[in-house]
Amino acid sequence: MVTITKEKKKEHQKVFTLSVIEPSFGIGRIIYYLFEHSFYTRPSKDGDEQLNVFRFPPLVAPIKCTVFPLVQNQQYEEVAKTIAKSLTAAGISSKVDITGTSIGKRYARTDELGVPFAITVDSTSSVTMRERDIKQQFRVSTAVIKEVTDGVSTWGDALWKYPTQSS
Repeated sequence: MVTITKEKKKEHQKVFTLSVIEPSFGIGRIIYYLFEHSFYTRPSKDGDEQLNVFRFPPLVAPIKCTVFPLVQNQQYEEVAKTIAKSLTAAGISSKVDITGTSIGKRYARTDELGVPFAITVDSTSSVTMRERDIKQQFRVSTAVIKEVTDGVSTWGDALWKYPTQSS
């Protein structure tokens, strides 16, 4: 019925032992991680193309704020340069963009660079601040910008204190 036999069988097994372990704790790996986890795409207003955006937190963003005059006007440009100087004096890295392109293209360009905040000079006496990720805007002073970029207060706190504007 049933027969049991003993049989010797040779099995070949390949054992692999790591000979090199390369832990990488350099700054390059950290920056790569920051780039990889901060990048995303969102549709444009028309929905016909994808816009690239770096979502750097304000504390690590190389440029914290950009300043745009709404229209090409010498007075608006002077106000923008004055605001940029006061931001620099407050310790906030900023960039002034006085190119003749539309405000939407300037916003898209700074979003692609990872700049978290933008200040638009609406007139010689008023400015509007815009946040990159939720794209809400409100009228504000530079003291609020300093608090938000340093992490003292959040964008939600600033929205609670000041009325929002439609974009």
